[in-house]
Amino acid sequence: MRISLPRLIAALPDAITAGVYLTAWVEPSIPGPATIKNLMLTMLIEFIVIHSSGFYAGIAAVDLGRAKRLALLSGLSAFYLLFIVVFAYAFDSTWPIFAFAWLFLCRFFHLWIRPAQSEQETLGSMGLWAASVATYVLGAIATVALPLPALGVTPDFVATLHLPGSGEWIERPYTVLAFGTLYFAVQAFAKYKVTPAGVAQSPHQATPA
Repeated sequence: MRISLPRLIAALPDAITAGVYLTAWVEPSIPGPATIKNLMLTMLIEFIVIHSSGFYAGIAAVDLGRAKRLALLSGLSAFYLLFIVVFAYAFDSTWPIFAFAWLFLCRFFHLWIRPAQSEQETLGSMGLWAASVATYVLGAIATVALPLPALGVTPDFVATLHLPGSGEWIERPYTVLAFGTLYFAVQAFAKYKVTPAGVAQSPHQATPA
């Protein structure tokens, strides 16, 4: 099967994110304790991004040009950004803002590079939202329930994180890294499959038969 460049571009942000989580799981000393904690927080922020995805998919269903679509996406993003700012204030960190921006890019990059979408592509966007919900819920359950290897996240390294509280993610933080690896890998694969292999053509630009 021929590799499609547009599909690779659409899947790239999520693939990069999956690679970061995998690296942190295998060799956490590379990103370091502070980054590991930020990656754990990122999976919580992704839940907010998923919540917003249904609205974004609705925007994608409307026949708009790139400028109008970006304006609507930006406006809705500003609304959700308010929640992230509160999140950042609660954790006394700017990381949630940067993480939200990156997750936003991962989620909707495939829409930005295709200003016009067919009905089939719109259904694909809704399918991506459904897949992200299912992957998030099932991935969170599976990575906690299954006997996953700790790999580089040894008890000594966990001690350097100084994580407050208790629970599976606190006591076994490698489960969150495994969760991120699985989740974003599935998102990358789904976007590769859904994104058309060719360049989108606006309905107003189509040449009549």
